[in-house]
Amino acid sequence: MNEIESLKRMRSQIPLRDPDELALALGWQPEEPDRRPRAGLRRLLVGVPVTAGLVAAALVVSALPPGNATSYANSAIDVRQEGGDWVARIKDPLAEREKYREAFGAVGLDVDLLLVPASPARVGDLVMTGSQQSGTFSGGLEPEGCRIGQAGCHLTFRVPVGFEGRVRTELGRPAAPGEQYQAAAHATDPGEMLQGVPVEDRPVSQVLAEARKRDLEVVYQRVRNDPNNPEINFIDGKKGAFHLSYEPVSAAEVGQDWLVWNAWSERDGVIRLQVTPKPLLPVTPRPGVESGNSHN
Repeated sequence: MNEIESLKRMRSQIPLRDPDELALALGWQPEEPDRRPRAGLRRLLVGVPVTAGLVAAALVVSALPPGNATSYANSAIDVRQEGGDWVARIKDPLAEREKYREAFGAVGLDVDLLLVPASPARVGDLVMTGSQQSGTFSGGLEPEGCRIGQAGCHLTFRVPVGFEGRVRTELGRPAAPGEQYQAAAHATDPGEMLQGVPVEDRPVSQVLAEARKRDLEVVYQRVRNDPNNPEINFIDGKKGAFHLSYEPVSAAEVGQDWLVWNAWSERDGVIRLQVTPKPLLPVTPRPGVESGNSHN
């Protein structure tokens, strides 16, 4: 399947006014295909690997026969051995995943890589898809700090040389306008829509005013202490440990004096505020604070 057919399939899932709008929105420009295996090594500047907390690829011990090539490229991806790593550079972030599998398989790797829409701070991150791994994998942007659409800027994925398992993982790519983020960051993180704005424990009215200054749409999610949840699912060094549940809530139901628990990027131009009418008490006490659960 060529790159035009790949783009058409992606567009069929994300309707846009102009047939080229998705590719233009992501800054994608086709690169000349090269299917010939190439020998030799080449060192390039690579992006900083993502932290271990963001990396979790589901692995099955099932290897492909070793390939003879030390590099392989097609219209979607370039995979080559550089030092102790196999380095994959994404040339077309909208390509069918089979194009990526083709290149990895040519060098003896069993890698199923899926690119998913991500908020700006998560572009290049490996998205959590499993609970076990036996190897050091990383994603990123090359060169570090570049933006997709700039000449020479690529999403990258690295696999250690000698790894013989099966890798199933997802890599964050830029999202098209209106596309829901599958890998989202806090809305206050660098590069996100409320960068640097304090939101936690502030009244909804104050955070809403900050959002309106930036012409942002706001959706809401109510957060509650959940005594029926047997596991602690939120731990914060300042707030403590909590059993929490989350549910959508309409803007009409949210009081202006409710407190903001957190803020997330939802899609381009839209943030999601997690809110509660009263402070939530942690399961474990903090210094000077009694333990217990509120009934929010």
